[in-house]
Amino acid sequence: MAFVYKKKKTNVRLGKNKGEKYIVATSNQGRVTDAELKEFIQRNSTLSEQDVSLLYRSLATIIEENINLGMGVNLKNLGVFSPNFRTKGSASVEEVTTDNIEKVVVNFRPATKLRDAIDNAPVQETRKFKLKHE
Repeated sequence: MAFVYKKKKTNVRLGKNKGEKYIVATSNQGRVTDAELKEFIQRNSTLSEQDVSLLYRSLATIIEENINLGMGVNLKNLGVFSPNFRTKGSASVEEVTTDNIEKVVVNFRPATKLRDAIDNAPVQETRKFKLKHE
């Protein structure tokens, strides 16, 4: 397993190094589909296809319900899903209201083992070299 990166031209607007720069950007290698994930779980367990589908739906419902109650959900070997707000700031405490909330988001913090695996994954350049914005 390796992360793949591409070289990308970007316009840096803040800081002392303003202007057009080249950066390293992740190169998405696709996604595992819902069906592929369910099939993998079924192959690697004693669960039937129906059991995997029920487990999958139940897990999504449990996360949704608890997030909507303002609670985090800790999946031991996966990580923690936590509710959070994106807000705009106010000059004084009296000006802070629910109108300051721009968006409700869900944060995900990977479990230690998953985080370590991600931190130690090798990185390689994509074989297709193509600069964006050129």
